[in-house]
Amino acid sequence: MLLCSKIGAPGGALKGDWFFVAEDELLSVEEMTRILKLSKPTIQRWCRDRKLPAAKIGKAYRIRREDLERWYEGKLVETIGSER
Repeated sequence: MLLCSKIGAPGGALKGDWFFVAEDELLSVEEMTRILKLSKPTIQRWCRDRKLPAAKIGKAYRIRREDLERWYEGKLVETIGSER
């Protein structure tokens, strides 16, 4: 289990909102590249620029699988809305 903070997380998370996460629920940058079919530098830049709801743990970015799915669903809604 890891203790994580949502400080600065997109989606209106409260600052200082702490929670425990099982390590197998966290995706690495490498896993995100395979899922999103994007390059490692792009994923890292999006994490750094807070375009993805990721947390920096040590020197590496991690994202909860649930947060990535929610982010992706939001992008689909944005795409459908902009096509109308």
